[in-house]
Amino acid sequence: MSRRRGPAVAAVLMLVAQALACEKETQRAARKAFQEILARDRQTAEQAAALETFVQDFPEPKTNPYLVRACSMLADYHARAGRADIAASWYERAIRADPEDPDLLNALGFHYARNGMNLDRAVSVLEEAVRLAEKRRLASRRQGFIKDSLGWAYRMRGDLPLAVALLEESSRLAPGTPIIRQHLADAYHAIGERDKAVSVYLDLYLAGRGTDPGLRGTLRAIGREGGPVYARQVGRRIAEGLGAIQESDRKEAEASGASLMHLVSADGHRLVGSLFPPRDRSVRGSGSAPGRTAAVLLLHPLGSSRASCAPEAGALAARGLYALTLDVRGHGGSVSESLPDAHAFSARLADSLRGADADVRAALQCLARQPRVDAGRIGIVGAGLGAFLAARALQADPPSAPARPGSAFPRPVALVLLSPWGRADAYTDLLGRLAPGSVLLLAGSEEGAPLATVKALAAPGSVAAPRSLVVDGHEAHFDLVARRPDLVDVVAGFLVERLVPAAGSTGVRGPGYLRPDARRSDRDSPGSPSGPRRDIRRDRRGCAGRPD
Repeated sequence: MSRRRGPAVAAVLMLVAQALACEKETQRAARKAFQEILARDRQTAEQAAALETFVQDFPEPKTNPYLVRACSMLADYHARAGRADIAASWYERAIRADPEDPDLLNALGFHYARNGMNLDRAVSVLEEAVRLAEKRRLASRRQGFIKDSLGWAYRMRGDLPLAVALLEESSRLAPGTPIIRQHLADAYHAIGERDKAVSVYLDLYLAGRGTDPGLRGTLRAIGREGGPVYARQVGRRIAEGLGAIQESDRKEAEASGASLMHLVSADGHRLVGSLFPPRDRSVRGSGSAPGRTAAVLLLHPLGSSRASCAPEAGALAARGLYALTLDVRGHGGSVSESLPDAHAFSARLADSLRGADADVRAALQCLARQPRVDAGRIGIVGAGLGAFLAARALQADPPSAPARPGSAFPRPVALVLLSPWGRADAYTDLLGRLAPGSVLLLAGSEEGAPLATVKALAAPGSVAAPRSLVVDGHEAHFDLVARRPDLVDVVAGFLVERLVPAAGSTGVRGPGYLRPDARRSDRDSPGSPSGPRRDIRRDRRGCAGRPD
């Protein structure tokens, strides 16, 4: 009998092996199909159609490891398009494929709560998401987001005490998260805790430097609910908070040795900067106007602020140069209702860049109007986006440029570009407008695109003949020099050399560019127009303004 079972067992094992092989083949096909969808540059609607076909072709979670991700992507696509019902159906399908994923449950529950639909189902799936998150001991912040969703579902369903309790816990688990705090403020308001609601809403409004008209309107509406006296109190708190921001800006600038500057761009956009006067004897070359000195404008990367430039600005001031750090529109203190943050800047990039060009011109004019600044001796240090804007400052004056004598926009005569943003071809023609040797390029050895841009611009035969340095390590932008005194000296020395030519010199080369222990002969020097790029491989570690 055992002999008769042998062939039967073998046949079963063969069938199992064939099934497994077929399953693996289907998984490989699903993987290839999904990767092709992501690799192709398609319009959003076309990609969604391709994903729907993909789900139809590979509908089983066992043989399609990308089914959940595809369903989630389709849900997000329809949610952004305003098709809440369709989006919910795709979230539900994703959860059927993976019912114990707390993040999927959170996505579905919050989708229902945000749209005020199927609230009992929202509470049910979110309670399960919270249970799974606590059981798996997810990070506190992650738990905070899931509990915020459940709290918001309670709020939408009218369970206000539960909503307030859970949203308060969420705020403790994920402190400083605007959406959670806004949910908490709304719940306070709904339950009648007017003062608490105003306090949270006011903190949010001031955190955005008063640029959110929706929050301002909410604060005023709550004030009116409390009567004329309470409305005046809320208005006074808003005014005092905005005044405190300006006072904080002033103190921060003064603490770094600068004066706070308020500028206005040509299109009326209000800007904030910090002006660092020379802390040492002002340096003047033989070509400078009597009693005047050179100056440098410093421009930060995308998503940063003038604070990132402050250490380098202080180093330049210590060398006897004026230095102005500027918050480009949509950043730092130069935000507005139309451009409240860097995300809004990026979302309307073409218009934002044109506006930022005007910001840079306003800053250059501000420097040129300082009584002791030689308008013909201004340089720019830019990092990331700031490097791109620095190069664009070499463009011809826009049609709206002032025509009256003495009012032309000053041109920079030297540039230092750190981790330049964008492709090399966006810089080549602009940099060619400067005298040879008037550009210094720096990038980190692990930066990728900025490093490629630096190498392309520093290639032999470049019209601008820039000097270039590659800094070993992962740092980028102003961090390239922040912890390297030797590189601070290189940058400052280059600018002094270019902006303050010695008597009888052409200004192309002078002392102080490289430290004595780092000098090479001109033939081998990376600073020589015909010389190779220098690698530093050591440790891996906007006047339309007035001082306040």
